[in-house]
Amino acid sequence: MKPVDFDEYWSRVLGVVERCAPVLRVTGWELEDPAFEGEYILDGSIGAGMGGSEGVTSDAVPNPFDLRWNSRTIATGFTVKKILFRSHDGQEVGGLLQYPKTGDVRRFPGIVHFTGYGGELMIDPDFVSSGYAVLNFSHRGMLLGSGGFDRYNPVPLLVRDVEDRERYVYRSIVIDCLLALKVMAGFDVVDPGRIAVMGMSQGGALALMTSALDGRVKALSCELPWLTDFEWQLAHVVEGPYNELKEFFRRFPGKREGALATLGYFDTLNFADRVNRPAVVSLGLEDRVCSPESVRKLFAKIGAAKVLLEVPGIGHERSTIWRFVTQRWFDFYL
Repeated sequence: MKPVDFDEYWSRVLGVVERCAPVLRVTGWELEDPAFEGEYILDGSIGAGMGGSEGVTSDAVPNPFDLRWNSRTIATGFTVKKILFRSHDGQEVGGLLQYPKTGDVRRFPGIVHFTGYGGELMIDPDFVSSGYAVLNFSHRGMLLGSGGFDRYNPVPLLVRDVEDRERYVYRSIVIDCLLALKVMAGFDVVDPGRIAVMGMSQGGALALMTSALDGRVKALSCELPWLTDFEWQLAHVVEGPYNELKEFFRRFPGKREGALATLGYFDTLNFADRVNRPAVVSLGLEDRVCSPESVRKLFAKIGAAKVLLEVPGIGHERSTIWRFVTQRWFDFYL
């Protein structure tokens, strides 16, 4: 059920975001080849234990040509910068900013790509090669946001302080993501009037939430969106992290009422009517984590231009067709 003060709650959160002025720390990406500026070794590290390079031992300084010609994947044609900043409460978060490598001074349409619950950090060469700047973002607990913050300790993110809407960790996670949008709009290589958001699973939910809260978002794409229809998930047998909630309620039955009240502020169903930007939503017909029923319900509530992509044979996994459709969607609307 949507809380009666849903809009007021998020208005206060937006006030926190407005008052934050993130100070960025920009560095090179560790995977940049030290011998070839702007080229990245994606499947190996320089130094001990590389393997696959004949004549290179663990204590030797490797010949760059050994790396480049012995089963190494080299990414070229774009620039990657590691971006770190502190969120509203001092927690460091960040991401990989990727943009085309050209001789022109240009502003590219931007995409903020939010991470899934698994915490992956990705590069997006397919979007970058099509002329986009992409910030692949890690909120607190996820790789570049993991300094001093463990996403499983003392308890998993999904249930951390869930009984208190002001302390619930997803309040801060959404703030992290809104600040990432604010940061993205400020980069010299990004056109602030042409920004989209996307993500898979939890990342899809965060893309939808941020698009409902921040007018900078011009288009969005949600693959298998998580954090959707908690009532349905708790009443049915499902796989994946929703079961962390069920286990939490089993262990702490006295916190159930407060937790359910809090979750109403973070269910994507309650954001959907605020989404007024063109949206792609996908579901996997074999998905046992983010059920097709819940995704269809979310899609039905979106009032903007929208497309629902139903993929046969797909469970809770990435699909290349979603990335293809998303890119064409952004090409049109950005």
